[in-house]
Amino acid sequence: MNDFLKNLRNSGKKEISSVRKNMDSNYFTPGERRTPKDRRASAFNRSSAIPEKEARREDIEDLIPVIAESTIQLVKEMGRIAAVSEMLMESQIRQQNAMADFFESLKTLMGNRQGPDEMPIATTSYASGTHYTKDDIISTINRMRDQGATFATIAEYLRDKGIPTFSGRGHWHAQTIHRLCKQI
Repeated sequence: MNDFLKNLRNSGKKEISSVRKNMDSNYFTPGERRTPKDRRASAFNRSSAIPEKEARREDIEDLIPVIAESTIQLVKEMGRIAAVSEMLMESQIRQQNAMADFFESLKTLMGNRQGPDEMPIATTSYASGTHYTKDDIISTINRMRDQGATFATIAEYLRDKGIPTFSGRGHWHAQTIHRLCKQI
């Protein structure tokens, strides 16, 4: 039983890592630190940088044909874009000319018709599509109110007669009649 309790107590403890970080001046573990060979060539040690310069020059020389080919492709694509832009501009000009011709034809057609002074003037005093004017409808409402008719009765009468509303949409309602009577 005693061994069981010891194992139970020790099982919850974490193992301590073998590599501790040095907290004196640096936070590097011994394996993380660079060696002088790994460091870049300094200004004082230029002799080791010469082979690197040669390798870079060779890499650049290998890239020159690729850059030249890419430049040629870029010039071709820019030429295509310019051609498409020119075609687009020409189509917009044709579209604007067609619109100008349309409006010129419309102006000619309208010139052959009656002038604005000769055309009948539509006003809001006409109820849509009927021979009743706004003034006629309001006088009918006032006459029925003087006889003691309710707003609902007046709205029903106007609906039964087939008199459209002033907007031409919807039906007559008591609230509409009430609002008209308040305005008068």
